[in-house]
Amino acid sequence: MKQGWGWTPELPEGIWRHVPSWLRPFYASVPWISAGLLLLMLHMIGGTMTLAEGVVFDLPSVGLTEGEATPLVALVMPLQDETCVFFDDARYSLGDAASASSLGEHLAERAAKVEGRTLLVLCDRRVPCEDVTKMAAVARTSGLERVLIANKSEASAE
Repeated sequence: MKQGWGWTPELPEGIWRHVPSWLRPFYASVPWISAGLLLLMLHMIGGTMTLAEGVVFDLPSVGLTEGEATPLVALVMPLQDETCVFFDDARYSLGDAASASSLGEHLAERAAKVEGRTLLVLCDRRVPCEDVTKMAAVARTSGLERVLIANKSEASAE
């Protein structure tokens, strides 16, 4: 016996009339399975899309203690339209390849004479990131083991 008043017609089964009843739950979940597989594939290839050539900075978990001396110190700052590096009373331009290579030679020569192979780099905040990376690359090719980029302490009045 039919329930209700019979005012609404019965709904057609649509695409479900072509599907066996035991497969209906699987077919209903197919869009969610597809979305999940797509997200999984994007996650898997996500790491390969971020590969780039550059210099790796291994930052130590415990930094240098305050007052610890570093044997080599370089000052990097922008002057007009170029970035200059001041090291051992000499000025080098990072934009010029010959000047950058002579900086590398000078760093290698000084690194051979000192015990610690750490370079402390004092950078102005206006120095582009690209030039900081160039400076780290020059230091790496000259044989230095660590490059420390200094930060300004707000508490110090020196």
